[in-house]
Amino acid sequence: MPLQIPVLDDRRFADLVDEARSLIPTYAPAWTNHNPSDPGITLVELFAHLSEMLIYRLDRVTTANVVAFLNLLDGKTRHAADFEGKNDVLAAEIRGTILDLRKLDRAVSLADFEQLALEADPRIERARAVSRRNLLIDLARDKPGHISVIILPSAGAESQLATLQQTVHDYLEPRLLLTTRANVTGPFFVDVSIKVSIVPLPDQIEDDVKQAVVDAVVAFLDPHRGGDEGTGWPFGRDLFASELYALIDRLPQVDYVSSLKLDPVPASRLLVRSAGKLIGVSLRPHELVRGHISVSDVTVATA
Repeated sequence: MPLQIPVLDDRRFADLVDEARSLIPTYAPAWTNHNPSDPGITLVELFAHLSEMLIYRLDRVTTANVVAFLNLLDGKTRHAADFEGKNDVLAAEIRGTILDLRKLDRAVSLADFEQLALEADPRIERARAVSRRNLLIDLARDKPGHISVIILPSAGAESQLATLQQTVHDYLEPRLLLTTRANVTGPFFVDVSIKVSIVPLPDQIEDDVKQAVVDAVVAFLDPHRGGDEGTGWPFGRDLFASELYALIDRLPQVDYVSSLKLDPVPASRLLVRSAGKLIGVSLRPHELVRGHISVSDVTVATA
């Protein structure tokens, strides 16, 4: 018994005309004459007739047609005779070809560069692309046609940064658009020294309180597991004093934070209000923050 060809689309002329006519009020509300004598309705019927013919042909695509289409899509050489009577095998080929077409293989947007950089090597944890910059030679100069990709190796792979840079560059090179130049570099850090004074809750051991503050701040600013989501401090995200106040204040050993001082390098990144009140530290799009705090930087005061 021959296999039944599935009906891919069962709409007919009348269905297509009715569907098109129902869309007129939405897309052309000024068009109010829907009678057969209207020239627009005549065109709708003409297109419905052509669409019905295409649908009729769609349901009669042969195995040879499908194989020919697959060969055109991915450049492989398949023969229709190899798939006759093997619908499951042909379906698997179709699925595989479609999935391959969906894979990103061309770097166009900044998100494309970042995704491809992550695909280049599993040791790369995060990537950030910056347009119109060659960060290998100049951090500020505008460079049309250049894209800089900053890669952050996973914890423990930092010593392999130079190798990873070359791996990402080689992976991106055949996927670039004409006239585009990719520059791959490691992360840039803004070092911030942190000093804090706190008032602990009663009956707390001073050394334990200091260590809890240090651990919380270091974890929050960590490039691999820090940030609000715990997935690493985001590239280019400013550090605000208010969030450090809140972070430390939430610790079960702490009553409140009495003072906080941030000392970034370079010092020009410090953000303060006109009255001198601390705001935080500014970062550029390609930078990460790197916090420096030890138990000697934590002062325990009394209420």
